Amino acid sequence: MENMGSVAIIIVVAALVLAFSSIKIVPQGRQFTAERFGRYTRTLKPGISFLVPFVDRIGRRMSMMETVLDVPRQDVITKDNAVVSVDAVVFIQVIDAAKAAYEVENLRLAIQNLCMTNIRTVVGSLDLDEVLSQPAAMRNPNPIIPSLLMRE
Repeated sequence: MENMGSVAIIIVVAALVLAFSSIKIVPQGRQFTAERFGRYTRTLKPGISFLVPFVDRIGRRMSMMETVLDVPRQDVITKDNAVVSVDAVVFIQVIDAAKAAYEVENLRLAIQNLCMTNIRTVVGSLDLDEVLSQPAAMRNPNPIIPSLLMRE
């Protein structure tokens, strides 16, 4: 009889561990990617989510909040061959967690390099006088969003 009681306790404990391992709570401002046997299956939105134990797992934990990214100082040659030092601050926000997680190895580095390339292109197309007198001409009112996050 004592043996049956310990077996029942083991079964109850195993059931509880199984139940708690399948429940995932995603905090506000984040999204998690779910993988089944290592392959992306879906994106978990903020709130409570259920996964199949031992089959599904959390892949990447992505922040969906706006983040500030500092673009390092770089020397740029203007249209009239003057060298100008330029740096920038970029505000980024992930729109699609799955694409941000699986289509680029290092998202922050990719965005930083994209911004540096855009800065070189814009400043390189202006004369030194335009760079110094019209800094607003270099600002883009539309946010720079990498094409990999906007593809459908």
